Amino acid sequence: MRRLVLAALLIGACAAAAAADQAVPLALKLAPGDLLRYEVALTGSGGVHSPEGELTAVGLRGDVSLSARVVEVRPDGAARLEATTPRFNLEISIGADQVRFSREDGRLRWFANGREHSPPAGDALRLPLLDLPLQMTVASDGRVGELSLADAGLMELLGQALPAAAGGSLAGFGQPLFPDRPVGVGETWREVSQLLPFGPAAPIVITSSRTLDSHSREGDFGVARIGGFTEVRFRGAGPLAGGVEVPELRQTITSTEFFDTTRGRLLRGDYDIGLSTRITVLAAGEAKTSSAEARLRVHVQAR
Repeated sequence: MRRLVLAALLIGACAAAAAADQAVPLALKLAPGDLLRYEVALTGSGGVHSPEGELTAVGLRGDVSLSARVVEVRPDGAARLEATTPRFNLEISIGADQVRFSREDGRLRWFANGREHSPPAGDALRLPLLDLPLQMTVASDGRVGELSLADAGLMELLGQALPAAAGGSLAGFGQPLFPDRPVGVGETWREVSQLLPFGPAAPIVITSSRTLDSHSREGDFGVARIGGFTEVRFRGAGPLAGGVEVPELRQTITSTEFFDTTRGRLLRGDYDIGLSTRITVLAAGEAKTSSAEARLRVHVQAR
C-alpha cells in the first residue's frame, strides 16, 4: 500500500512539473529603436439601408503597409511608438461607383470610376498615419494606453468631438491582449472593459475571450497559436458632433494569431470582422435613421 501511495505522489508531482513546464509566458518585448513592419490585406462587403429603405451595396479590397517605430520604453515597461502607413492601395465600391486610393514613394493618388483626380495640396495631405504619425503607448500585455497625433491643431479638433481627447490624447483606449501570468495550452482568459471617448453617458463595452490553442518550437523561437473572439457594443446617449446619433453599434472580431513567444512579436494574424450599426441624423427638426452592416476579412503578416 505504501508503495502505491508513493507512486501516486510521484506521478502527481511529475504531472504538476510537466504542467508548469508547459505554461507559456505571453508578452510584447520592445526596445528603443525597434521597427515593426506588417503587410495587411483587406477584403470586405456590406450594405447601407437609407431611411427610405433603399439598399446600397458597399465593397472594399486592398493592401496596406504599416510601420511602427519604438521611440522609447518607459520605466513602467510601456513602449511609446510612432506608426505610419508608407504604402497603401484601397478600392471602395459604393453602388455603381468605384473609388481607388493609393500611396507609394510619398505620392498620393486617387481615382473615381477609372478617372484620376489631382490630390489636394498643402495641409490637406497631413492625415493620420500618412505624413502625420499616430503616436501611442503599448504595455507589454498589449494594452494601448494612449493615442495622440503629432499635430496640436488636429488634437484640438479631435478634443472638440471626443471629450476624452480634450487633454491632448486618448487615454485607456484598449484592453490587455495577454494575461499577467503564463498560460497552458488550452487555457482561456477573458476581459471585460469600458472605453469612454464620448463621456461616461455613452460607454463602449468590450468583451473578449482568448485561448492558447497550441505552442511549438520553430527553430530558435517559440510560436503560440491564439484563437480569440471580441465583441464591441455601443449605445449612444444623445447626439454626437454634427447632430449625428448612433443608437446602436455592434462589432465582432474572430481571430487566429501566431505569436513569437521568444521575441515577443506578432508573426501573423487572420481576423473576421462583423459590423452592424444604426445612425440617426438630426436635421431641420427631423430625425432620419439609416442602418449598415459589413463583413471584413483582414490578413496581417510580419515582414
